[in-house]
Amino acid sequence: MPELPEVETIRRGLLKYLPGRKIAHIEVKCPKLLINCSAEELERTLKGQSYADLNRLGKILIIKCGRHSLLVRLGMTGQLTFRDPEKPDSNEFKIHPVTGLQRNESQFAPDKHTHIILSHEDGTSLCYRDIRKFGRWYLYANEALDSSPELMSLGPDPFRADYTLENLRKSLHKTARAIKTALLDQSVVCGLGNIYADEALFAAKILPQRPAGSLTEAELERLYAAVKPILQSSIDNRGTTFSDYRDADGNKGENVGSLKVYGRSGKACPLCGETLVKASIGGRTSTWCPKCQH
Repeated sequence: MPELPEVETIRRGLLKYLPGRKIAHIEVKCPKLLINCSAEELERTLKGQSYADLNRLGKILIIKCGRHSLLVRLGMTGQLTFRDPEKPDSNEFKIHPVTGLQRNESQFAPDKHTHIILSHEDGTSLCYRDIRKFGRWYLYANEALDSSPELMSLGPDPFRADYTLENLRKSLHKTARAIKTALLDQSVVCGLGNIYADEALFAAKILPQRPAGSLTEAELERLYAAVKPILQSSIDNRGTTFSDYRDADGNKGENVGSLKVYGRSGKACPLCGETLVKASIGGRTSTWCPKCQH
């Protein structure tokens, strides 16, 4: 699932293309992706509007169009790409050997998995492709955006001022859940998912099974300090691609080689050489070093 670095990479990519472009038509092939509006309402509201700005909170992309904004959750396999008819398409999809999901190498023409297309007056388009259809789209008037349930439910974003050691301490000390489970709760820290929670816990030398409320002050400080640099490093590498994630141009992220533990169970710990192990914690697969993490 795309996490904060992947959504931020997409946001930055779309910022090159969208602002100032005017929406001419919207095609919705899978209406269930629209949560609080119909396809007809979406087009009626946004047709003729120009993109103003793109923001992000946690894993949610915020696309401002005139007096309204789209909130986009990419789900497990969502791809949001810009298509330029002047560039060649590549519809040569490969089958991932583990998930069986299709993946492409660059800009692609809309296919059966492309469920929402925002066509622009200049012939370009914004295409939403989602094999598993777990993504979600919301439409809000700009003045109602900050009070929307989707944004109100989120905790501090590591790149905003409310991400502080004190706020993290308050959230973690009041729960007995495993620290890995607590970090995946978007009301604690928004934007973290399985990949970067594992990486942050490894950097902080904390076992993912530890009760969140048991962390010492030194451990909290290490965890707090680890989160933002790990996310920033992945942003610098344009996100992590294992199977489906693509940036706004349809390209893979390059952060896989920088991961220390996630997806590396059975391999040697990069710090001590111990074999990395994995187990399910709170229904999510976690990987850690049994020697370095306590």
